[in-house]
Amino acid sequence: MRKLLSLLLLALCPAITLAGSSISLYTDSAPNVYGSSHYDPWQADTFSSIIDGTFQNMQNGINPLNVGTTNFEIQDEVVYSFGDLGKRLYWIYNIEGETKASVAGRLSIQLENVWDGESLDFYDYYYGESWIEPTKLYDYDADGNGTIDGVIGLAGMAWVPGTTQESVDAAYASWGLSKETWEFTVKLDNTECSITSYRGVTPAVPAPGAILLAGLGSMICGKLRRR
Repeated sequence: MRKLLSLLLLALCPAITLAGSSISLYTDSAPNVYGSSHYDPWQADTFSSIIDGTFQNMQNGINPLNVGTTNFEIQDEVVYSFGDLGKRLYWIYNIEGETKASVAGRLSIQLENVWDGESLDFYDYYYGESWIEPTKLYDYDADGNGTIDGVIGLAGMAWVPGTTQESVDAAYASWGLSKETWEFTVKLDNTECSITSYRGVTPAVPAPGAILLAGLGSMICGKLRRR
């Protein structure tokens, strides 16, 4: 039976209120935060590349063909207690023009999983609420002038197959045949922005008439004005 580890939210620093904001969402696979010496370098490199605009989705995933997409493999979301400890799937959200203090009470996140057609509201199942308020975020000063330019948050999950190499190999073999998606959504005030990660599923291509609407939606999501 599949078992989930808890959501990880990471945080740091004081706050300065800014006038406007924009939201960007990303996804990647990371070393296991619980014990891997490679996690801290991953976090530092990820934050740096997001801030300077060079980050590519799934740039640390197990399959190089997934770089630049939101596709992932089963090996990108399985952790264990031996060897290299496995990897976790992460969603990173960058909110420019905001700080940890300024988003308090205004920011919430949601995570939905579909496994072979079976849906799971992750946060509602594990925490009793479909939307939860992040409690740990990272403020950052992009240009080093002493003013906070934005806030970055992380949300991560992993499947736990067991405590032996045999159980992990069995999980890869069986779970790897399933089709799975994760939809991660950030809500700031009344504006929602989502990113969907795919495993064994071909992302739907929007009809020509829907492309413009999708573009407009991204523009609205991308630029927000604080109330």
